[in-house]
Amino acid sequence: MRLKTLLASAGLVAGAVLVAAPVASAAPADGVVQSPQADRFTQEQAGKFWTAERLRSARPVAQDAPKVAAQPRSASPVLTPGGDQFGNAQLARPYTSDFKTRVTGKIFFLNPRDGLTYVCSGSVINSTGKSVVATAAHCVFQGGAGQSIWSQNLIFIPSYDNNSRPLGTWNAATFWIPTTYFNHGNDGFTHEDDVATVAIAAQGANKITNVVGGLGWVSNNSGVINGWDTHGYPQEMYGGQNQLHCIGNGRDAGGFNGDTYLFTNNCVAFGGWSGGPVINGSNQLLAVTSGSDRSTNSFYARAASNTWIPVLNAAQAAGF
Repeated sequence: MRLKTLLASAGLVAGAVLVAAPVASAAPADGVVQSPQADRFTQEQAGKFWTAERLRSARPVAQDAPKVAAQPRSASPVLTPGGDQFGNAQLARPYTSDFKTRVTGKIFFLNPRDGLTYVCSGSVINSTGKSVVATAAHCVFQGGAGQSIWSQNLIFIPSYDNNSRPLGTWNAATFWIPTTYFNHGNDGFTHEDDVATVAIAAQGANKITNVVGGLGWVSNNSGVINGWDTHGYPQEMYGGQNQLHCIGNGRDAGGFNGDTYLFTNNCVAFGGWSGGPVINGSNQLLAVTSGSDRSTNSFYARAASNTWIPVLNAAQAAGF
């Protein structure tokens, strides 16, 4: 079963494109590919490039037009208190006042293949260097199979709130994705290895986990998992300015590379939710949003020992 990924979002970049200078990459760990052209924006550069207009102009990419045009199937049943027909509910403001909403944020980046700006979701996670954000691989890797084409000008805004940046704007230093994902490429399908770690540059002496907090980490999970909570910023259908969540029960769904997805009928993810965290009752990251099919609801890339652990270990080995 190959499902089109519908959850990245895009907006046209007007005028000249500002791209940060490349940074040399460290030797990759086994099972991991590191971006060789990660960006190191200064805070001033990030502020000039990521204007309020650019943040707002991001819009969903119609990677599978027939399915996007189709009416999404409703969640069955809706488990989220106050949830709409798709299982989703807005979260209480201010987002900085609750742990799960505080560590969740929006990712913005430039795709060098088409010159468009895109948006995903992500979350701060605990690491030895206190400088890692978890997201989906298709938010940081834009190449086909084996093509070294990576997102540029990537920033993370925790607790993003309708163009407000209450905890600041944080620049990416580099990214890691599983080798298996690099080998099949960002092909427009959901994959169970659709995971990435984003190394976040410090702001002086401040590291993002010390400022925001960080989710715990589950090294491996499978089978039925009930009562988890997924957070994100869906641009499609909801406008992307509010953080939403959905409570769901999940079960195994077969993948392509020897792992399984976490699949649910209780939530329908929309464009912009990609990379958003799936969180258990102990505030641990279980998975990230990978894709959604209009007829089968949402799929999440699980924490798995051969995907999550290598990309996390690579980030920590590099000091993040």
